[in-house]
Amino acid sequence: MRKISAVLTLLALVVFPASILAGDSSAILGTEDYFVGALPPPGFHFINYLAYYYADEFRNSDGDKIPEDFKADVAAEVLRGIYVSDIEVLGANLGWHVVVPLVYKDMKMRMGDFTIFDESRASLGDIYFSPFLLGWHSDVLHWVVGLDIIAPTGQYNNDYAVNIGSNHWTFEPAVAVSLILPEGLSVDLKLMYDFHTENTDYIGMAGVGDYRTGQQFHLDYNVGYAVLDNFRLGVGGYYLKGLQDDELDGNKIANTKEQVLAVGPTALYSFNPGLHLVAKVQFETEVENRPQGIFSWLKLIYSF
Repeated sequence: MRKISAVLTLLALVVFPASILAGDSSAILGTEDYFVGALPPPGFHFINYLAYYYADEFRNSDGDKIPEDFKADVAAEVLRGIYVSDIEVLGANLGWHVVVPLVYKDMKMRMGDFTIFDESRASLGDIYFSPFLLGWHSDVLHWVVGLDIIAPTGQYNNDYAVNIGSNHWTFEPAVAVSLILPEGLSVDLKLMYDFHTENTDYIGMAGVGDYRTGQQFHLDYNVGYAVLDNFRLGVGGYYLKGLQDDELDGNKIANTKEQVLAVGPTALYSFNPGLHLVAKVQFETEVENRPQGIFSWLKLIYSF
């Protein structure tokens, strides 16, 4: 007999994320900000993201707070390597990247005096890689198209209430655009759409079988201004919208579409042309079917 009840498993796999944030998906929200559409010049580039997420509220499908007592602490170090080649395709530079998340989670839920779960996990997360990135440049407008593939490399066990990995593949086409004006204004937007394969090891209140997270649209955005030559301040965040209910063995599960809008201050400091530091805090609102919390980031960008 499984050590987790059906109710607990449903909370673990649907209510609480199997990834850093986005439902039963390993798509990471809110990573991108300044100059996201400007693919860097040919060569190797490295980005180190340090992230911390805290939530002590959960919202249902009506956006109302569920009264159960719970808390989620999630910390991650995300390593991203980018290589841009001298090869041109349709006038664009061709590049590739790989994203390796290292994740720690501590999640608790109580109903009255009864502890539903209190677990923590730490492991490698689900790894991103891209078969291609294509970047174009003009005087003030820069844009990138690409495809991210998210592999189920993270820890997953359906006996656990808290997991790091999602136990399925995700295919995520993306388009990023940056408008960088000489007067100091920058506007950045990255659009993503997620297609999920099935988790074939699902056990929950909906039953036992193949669980598929519904398709999702999400974006990262930022508007910044150069207050000094090497220092920018701005406002940014992310938006996620579930477009389909989840399915179990092909049957729709009602009220499983997620939604969240996050906004907060951002700052970019450039030490030199090849070394930059971004700091930001993102406050979540307009939340449905997911936790509501605060996401904090430090991001170091280095070009070799």
